Amino acid sequence: MSKISAFLVLLSSGLSLASKCPPSFSIPKSDAVDHVNPLIGNGGDTPNGSGGMIPSTAPPFAMTRWVAQTHQNYVSVTPYNHTASTIHGFQGTHQPAIWMGESGQVVVVPGTGSVKSKFEDRGLRFSNDTQITSPSYYRVELDTGDGGRILAEQSATSRVGHLRFTFPTDQSAYVLLEATRPTPITYIPTNITYPLGSIAVDPARREITGSNSERQDWIITPTSIAQNARNFKGYFCARFDAPFAKFGVIQNGSEIPGTQTRTGSLLSAYARFPAGTRKVNVRVGVSFISVDQARKNLDAEIANGVALEQTARRTRAAWAEKLDRIQLEGASEADKEVFYTAFFHTLQYPYEQDEGGRYYSGYDNVEISRHLAWPAHAKACVAKAYCVAHFV
Repeated sequence: MSKISAFLVLLSSGLSLASKCPPSFSIPKSDAVDHVNPLIGNGGDTPNGSGGMIPSTAPPFAMTRWVAQTHQNYVSVTPYNHTASTIHGFQGTHQPAIWMGESGQVVVVPGTGSVKSKFEDRGLRFSNDTQITSPSYYRVELDTGDGGRILAEQSATSRVGHLRFTFPTDQSAYVLLEATRPTPITYIPTNITYPLGSIAVDPARREITGSNSERQDWIITPTSIAQNARNFKGYFCARFDAPFAKFGVIQNGSEIPGTQTRTGSLLSAYARFPAGTRKVNVRVGVSFISVDQARKNLDAEIANGVALEQTARRTRAAWAEKLDRIQLEGASEADKEVFYTAFFHTLQYPYEQDEGGRYYSGYDNVEISRHLAWPAHAKACVAKAYCVAHFV
C-alpha cells in the first residue's frame, strides 16, 4: 500500500467535516472514508459561484447516484444545494457535474396527508443539523408542516437506490415516484420541454415502474447519431416492503385514484400505506435497457429482505477498498478532509453502463450483449486532471 507525505495545499470549503455516521453505518472502519466530506464543492448562489459538485450516495463509478433533491436540476443547476432549506425528494441522477445535463432520472418523494406531486408544492423543510452526509449513507429529518417529522435515510449500489422512511404513526403516509417532469434545455430555465414517459403501479408486486426520455444534452448530439439517440430512455422499478392501502397516478397535477397505468408527460404514481405504518423501505432499480432489466438489477444488487445497514456496509466497503490504498503521514484533520474528498470526487466518473454483461448503445439504438472483461463506462471525465485515477 502506498504512503504519501502530506504536503497539501488546503482548499477553503466553508464547510465543516460532514457529520459522522452512526456505528451501524460505520462498518468497515476506514479513516479515509470518515474524512470524505461530500459537501465540499457544493453550493453558491450562482452557477459560477459553485464548485458544481453533487454530494451523492453511491459506490465508485456507480451507474446511478442518489442525492437529496433541493432543486430541479439542469445545465448550470445541480439537484442539491447546501444553502437550501427544503427537500423535494430523493433523486437517482446521471448528471455528472454542473455544466452537463440530466438524463433518465427518477425521483422518490415521501409525504403525509394529501399527495403532492408538483415540485413547488412537495418541498419539506429541513435543518442542516439533522443531516448526515457520507459516500455510503445519508440521513435527514423532514418537517411535514403539521408537527410531524419524517426520517429519511439513503444508501445505494451501482444500479439500485435504497431508501428507508420512518413516518409519524398518527399521519397517513405515502411515497410518490416521479417519472416525467418539465425540464429546461441548456442553461435557460424558461426554455422548457416536456419529455414523454410511462408509469405503472402493481399492488400485488408492491412495485411502481416507469420510464422517461429526458436527456437534457440532446441539443449537442452529433447529427450522425441524432436519429438513434432520440430513442434513449431511462427506466426504473421501485419495490416496497409495505403493502399498498391505496394507490393512483397523477398526470399534469390531476390525481386519478386507483389508476394503474398511464403514458405521456408530467407523470407520477403513488402508494399510500395502511394506517399506523411506521417504516417503509423502497429499493429502486434503474436501467437504460428496460423496466424488466431494472427489476433484474434490483434483484441482483439488493434482494428482498436486505436491510439498509447491509446496503450501506457494502457501499462503504467499496469506498474503503479504493481510498485506503493511500495513507497520509503527518496530515492534519483538515488535510485529510481535503485530500480524501478530492480522491472521492475522482472516482465517480466515468460511470458503469453495463447491466449484467449488457448495455444500451445510444449511438446505434441497440442493446449490446457480450461478456465484458471490464464494465462498460459512459459519460465524459469532467475533471480531466483526474482522469488518470478513474480506473484505480
